[in-house]
Amino acid sequence: MESKFMSVYPGAGTVALRRIMDAMSLFYEKRSAAHRRKHFKVIQCPRPGLCFVFHGMILSACEHFAIDFLTKQGCEICEDCDLLLQIGSRLPQNYITRNSRLRGKWGPEENSSYLTFQLNRGKSFWMQVLLTEECFFISVNGYHFGKYIHRMPYRWLEAVDVLGEVSDIVIDTYHVSEYPIRLTHSLPRPIPHLYDTAVTKFLQDGENLESEWMVLSSLANMSSKKNFYKSCLPLPFYGKLLEDDVLVEGRALRIEGRVRLMPQRFSIAFQKGQEIWPQPIVSFYFSPCFLRSRHDKVGKAIITRRAYLNGEWVNCTVSRLNTSLRPGGAFVIVIVCRDSYYELFVNNKSLFHFKYQMKPDCVDIVNIRGDIKLWEVVIEGSKMIKKQQRARTAMERAISAWKRIEDPQLKI
Repeated sequence: MESKFMSVYPGAGTVALRRIMDAMSLFYEKRSAAHRRKHFKVIQCPRPGLCFVFHGMILSACEHFAIDFLTKQGCEICEDCDLLLQIGSRLPQNYITRNSRLRGKWGPEENSSYLTFQLNRGKSFWMQVLLTEECFFISVNGYHFGKYIHRMPYRWLEAVDVLGEVSDIVIDTYHVSEYPIRLTHSLPRPIPHLYDTAVTKFLQDGENLESEWMVLSSLANMSSKKNFYKSCLPLPFYGKLLEDDVLVEGRALRIEGRVRLMPQRFSIAFQKGQEIWPQPIVSFYFSPCFLRSRHDKVGKAIITRRAYLNGEWVNCTVSRLNTSLRPGGAFVIVIVCRDSYYELFVNNKSLFHFKYQMKPDCVDIVNIRGDIKLWEVVIEGSKMIKKQQRARTAMERAISAWKRIEDPQLKI
């Protein structure tokens, strides 16, 4: 066991456990489990905030590999030992599975995620698994991948195994206060600000949306074949609002993209902070779900909007709305900051209003993820934004009144 400080996480004390996997043995005859498995004992009693970071190289002929979180009963070498969680990476199918095994029986497998498949043969990988009271959080290459609700008490965790066609495995364990750890490529990118555009003109004095507001990118042009393979922004998208470009009345966020051909859902969140855990404050959350029964009309999505304040989701509304969002179709979503509410437009049509649960200028991160291709995210508004004047306190009002009484000629 070796203690060290990792340079990529300044100030974080870690415990590293190293093993070089015998890759050549994977091509020989199947050996007994006792020769294939090596254990990494979990230091101390596991508690929420315990984080595992796995780093290694995926072999060029890799078909699959797995990360096992074993119980005390699972620390004996056997094929049917108990597993709190198995993360299985299946490269030919391009998905990552999550499952548990108790008394030799597997539970229902989970394999869905907002995040596209991030693992490639012949390249290194970086995975982070965080233990919390309710679930495991899993991130791949610096992006949150998904969570796995505990099916057994997490206190049963005793050891961790890495099996499969990977090499140069390093496992780091330490405790964290937030998740995930951001790599360089997954850091938030600044959202550009466009001034005095057609959208801005409508926000200031437009009343008839169809005649006075023309979105900058024509939907007909966006739907053409030449734009079908247009380069897109990576998802999940984390956009950072700069100090001078925060959301205030008179500004809007414009999002252009395309819905994937077989979508399930996507989401847009205005939040304070970029972490996934603990849950950050969310001023506005918008998520269309396209899963439908055979009798539902195409384009009629289940729309969820809500906010997260004081440790709970508030003002939650779920309704089935007829939108112009279609599988494979381009879209322009504009979220406008009004005096007391957000107004959301989809392809020039106002969809709904959402009353402020907190001041929008507190938002510093825009989080977009799900089954879409994202082309552009920008802030639009005039350079002349009226700053809200701070309300005077009772003491300031009393001093002002006293001065007027003492000197009637004084103008306050």
